Amino acid sequence: MRRSAVIFTVLWLVLPCVLAWSHTGPHKIAMLMWHESPHDEKALQGFIEGIQLSGIPHKLDLKRAYGEEGKAREFIRRWKEEKVDLIFTVGTKGTLWAMEEITDIPIVFSAVTDPVAAGIAESWQSSGRNITGSSNWIEFRNKLKIFKEAIPHLQTLGVIYRPNNPVPLAETRCAIDCAAEMGITLKEAVIDAAEQIENGVTLLLQQKIDALWVPIEDQVYKNMSLVGKVTHPAKLPVVSSTFEGVEDPAEGGPVGMVSVTVDYESLGRLCVPAAIEILTKGTNPREIPIVTSDRYYITINVNAAEAIGYKLPPIFLAKADRVLRGFAGQKIVVSGTGDSQALLREAADTLEKKLGGGEIVIPESIGSGGGVRAAAAGEIHLGRVARQLTESEEKLGLTYKPFAKCPVVFVVHPSVTNLDNLTSQEIVGIYSGKITDWSQLGGETGKIYAVGREPGDSCLIVLNKQLPGFSNISNPTAKIIYNTPEAVKTIMKHRRTIGYVPMSMAVGTDLRILKVDGIYPSPENVSNGTYQFVVPFAFVYREDLCGFAKRFVDFLDSDEGKQIVRSYGVVPD
Repeated sequence: MRRSAVIFTVLWLVLPCVLAWSHTGPHKIAMLMWHESPHDEKALQGFIEGIQLSGIPHKLDLKRAYGEEGKAREFIRRWKEEKVDLIFTVGTKGTLWAMEEITDIPIVFSAVTDPVAAGIAESWQSSGRNITGSSNWIEFRNKLKIFKEAIPHLQTLGVIYRPNNPVPLAETRCAIDCAAEMGITLKEAVIDAAEQIENGVTLLLQQKIDALWVPIEDQVYKNMSLVGKVTHPAKLPVVSSTFEGVEDPAEGGPVGMVSVTVDYESLGRLCVPAAIEILTKGTNPREIPIVTSDRYYITINVNAAEAIGYKLPPIFLAKADRVLRGFAGQKIVVSGTGDSQALLREAADTLEKKLGGGEIVIPESIGSGGGVRAAAAGEIHLGRVARQLTESEEKLGLTYKPFAKCPVVFVVHPSVTNLDNLTSQEIVGIYSGKITDWSQLGGETGKIYAVGREPGDSCLIVLNKQLPGFSNISNPTAKIIYNTPEAVKTIMKHRRTIGYVPMSMAVGTDLRILKVDGIYPSPENVSNGTYQFVVPFAFVYREDLCGFAKRFVDFLDSDEGKQIVRSYGVVPD
């Protein structure tokens, strides 16, 4: 019933040569990521690379909804108004939303497990509407064979899912028939929300299951620590249909032992021939069959097996596409202030290479307060802050661990010459609007443009406290910027501009760092207290640190980590 991917491989090779330049202008291709998923990111990357390699003129517009349906539909409606040429979606929900909003623009999807069961397509041969794409469907009998190789004694397999989620529902329906053919009994537990996971797994254990299978059910694979609370004491092997299912969770140690997935980057590329045919020949998507990949990807988490004392067969280990050992496969998220962002990214890259595995994610700034709130809520492993905690934040029960002292520096655009020092009074004069031209300070004639920060910013807090008269400015004239990386970009972009930023974000740029009252913000002057405008760089976290997160914090305390800190003009604690 499903057309072979081989046909599309031929199209992929031929179409760019014949049709790439038949369009007079760039094809406008919109791309929707409805949520964040490692699988979906790989599919997206495969599609983008395929389009770029095809040679067709194109303009890509990528939008991320971060799981918010309203935001996703807003993007889709905007694309409808803009009359884009094609919309690329990744995942079932995003594809359904696009299909519901748009009927007259071609949609090409990837990573939709069962488009027929989800109501996206009438059949695998034809969607019957303005849509086609590639599916990550793997016949469950093939998955089950792999699970059986990993767990030779497997006779009863448990599965947990939400009955209103069409993806795991379709998987489970297929699994029931396949398991029976192979002499394996399937036991089901249905839940409505993540809070019911522990109870659901416990009920399955009471039915004497030999292993637990986590299907493509985001409420479960995003909460593997809850699964582990039951499976670890029972020493029960856990297998999964997603890579997320075998990643080590933030708490409780590794849970998922084996996952069987498709190669998602290749899956994304499988969509490209269909997209090219639609864009260059005007083919109706309903005329293009939905394709699947015949390549399986086996991931084994040895840490998870060791956690329950299970010994995987050596022959099975040899078949793995990826084996996670030690910190490999573990991921931590360190979010918060932008002040330490660049420094921590270099430290993270260095440690990842040193360990040969593991992923340390340093997202864009959400501010020190955002880092504190996210850490307190358990949404991240470490919060990064550049100030002391407030009285209300101290009540959250977080551990506050400083790792460096960073000078707050006044910087100017490279166009500002003949000036290397400002007095405290001159700085107050600039920010109060009393000094408006660089010639008033001995520089070349030119209007002064000042960049400031929002109330609550770490650097501003220090200046208000330490710089005489700065907190008393009643009519500030500075342009207010709301995060540190953007402040640096703004000062760099506009001539004759002054601003204040952490030294860590000024190092490595062309910004000129000024003395204040004749004192340069050197490490020596910071250490001995001569330069007083200093913010603390610190982590905040819940309870006791362990695992990969502790390894990262310890690395910053090592000689190698401290050297990275110093390279940013910051003084290690």
